[in-house]
Amino acid sequence: MPTTSPLFRRAALRRALLVLSLTGSAQAACTFGTPVVSALGSYAYAQDWTQTVQVLVRCDAGSQVGTVRLSSPGGVLEAGTGQYQGWLQRGADTLRYVIPDAGQLRVVADQLTLPVTVPAGQWGAPTGAYADTLSIEIEF
Repeated sequence: MPTTSPLFRRAALRRALLVLSLTGSAQAACTFGTPVVSALGSYAYAQDWTQTVQVLVRCDAGSQVGTVRLSSPGGVLEAGTGQYQGWLQRGADTLRYVIPDAGQLRVVADQLTLPVTVPAGQWGAPTGAYADTLSIEIEF
């Protein structure tokens, strides 16, 4: 098993940028908070690395959040599993990440929670910070 430097094992999502793209009727009134990433850990090849991203979503009494959709460059919602698969990049190098049950994402108690996992076994990825732009579209 290769050893990894602390630089490589830094949070791959540290520099990930979440972009909220909103759609809805003129009567709806919702506010959205800045995405918050759980405490940063390390990716160590031999085990999955999971982070939680939370976004505050508050709507007035007359508005209800409907569909939540994700998109990113090269990302795809897998029909068979319902998981979203995306790619963190550092130049030409990539690390795959998944968001399970992405087809069923819902806002619960004013919070949208995304469990983001970088699966184990992605050997050979060079040391460094990786990033992706994940867009979240919330229909209300």
